[in-house]
Amino acid sequence: MTIEGRERPGEYPPNGSSRIESLDVIRGFAVLGIFFVNVPEMIGSGISFQPSYSGSDAAVRLLYDMFFQTKFYSIFAFLFGLSFYFFMQRAEQQGKPARRLFSRRLGILLLIGLLHAVLLWYGDILYTYALLGFLLLLFYRRSSKNVLVWGVVLTGLYAAVVSLLILLMNGLGMSAELSSPEFADVPGWKERAAYLLGDGLPNVLFIGIEVLGLFLLGLHAGKKGWLEGDAGAGAKPLRVAQWTALLLSGLLFIPMLRYYFSHESYTPMEIFHLTHLSGKTMAVFYICTLLRLIRRYGAHRLEDFAAIGRTALSNYLAQSLLTWAALLALGDAAADLPLWAGAVYCIAISLLLTLGSRIWLRSFRMGPAEWLWRAGTYGTLPPLARTPKAPGTHSGGLGH
Repeated sequence: MTIEGRERPGEYPPNGSSRIESLDVIRGFAVLGIFFVNVPEMIGSGISFQPSYSGSDAAVRLLYDMFFQTKFYSIFAFLFGLSFYFFMQRAEQQGKPARRLFSRRLGILLLIGLLHAVLLWYGDILYTYALLGFLLLLFYRRSSKNVLVWGVVLTGLYAAVVSLLILLMNGLGMSAELSSPEFADVPGWKERAAYLLGDGLPNVLFIGIEVLGLFLLGLHAGKKGWLEGDAGAGAKPLRVAQWTALLLSGLLFIPMLRYYFSHESYTPMEIFHLTHLSGKTMAVFYICTLLRLIRRYGAHRLEDFAAIGRTALSNYLAQSLLTWAALLALGDAAADLPLWAGAVYCIAISLLLTLGSRIWLRSFRMGPAEWLWRAGTYGTLPPLARTPKAPGTHSGGLGH
């Protein structure tokens, strides 16, 4: 979502050296994490299909809930709001119609998201982000304090509602009802389209409470300049936030572990409120950890994440396309695979996409999906291929 580099009036902004590299690293990390969460749902062994787990699947599911589930979409939504701020700032500095450009950008993202949801993956997040992104325009001119209050209230409200619902369902003995094979009813594109028009839109309204809240927290971070420069906030505040988030996560993990060891089978929805809350604390921990690593070792040490981050949209779509192809090959047997097999698959595909992204960025400025997105936003065809460097020219690293 970030516009990078300097440009002359009327030109498309190139992929230049003003990019905040820490955002690329964090975005790439989040895209890979989201993949680990999506794959069980894609193949039919996730919590939307299976109410309880036993044996090795229970242990793997617990690890997913502690370290993956709800963690990475939280990071991604935060980055969306942060990137919105940078987009608007850069467009205004260059005398461009920022609101119109951002609205066009969201419209294209909405189209991509709907096509992705109908053709490949009904759990797409792009169309949700696009629809809710228009609301960000209402907050752009508000003070950072006002934005923070709205962000905290919306995020906290959603967390409270989810926790109350889970506790209520547990009290009624109905927590297993929250897991249902909904994707089994939408096997084809026509059924997926009907799902989006039926259950999909109300779901956007519900989760939109939290997603907009996370957007606003990212917007607040942009207004305060927390991620400007090499790694953003000062060393001490970053360290305090990191360890506080880890401590809070540990406090939430204790009842999760207690539940796991005291039950013969593991039913994720019975403790989903803990999974959800730890999603916010672990998101803070992950972000702070990455920023501290960048501050200490430099962004170039995390170029693999940065490569994925610079081609995030292309990689997100590629993850779905490759998994769709794998499901065609495996058929119904995919749902019977143990959870650890899905995790191994995610690792293999992530390594493949990381290698592919690094090779691609040696010759091209951006991913193919990013190129289409930007071309539609600005109404011009941006340069895709890199200009060959003169002999002896030093390379500034991936993406520059």
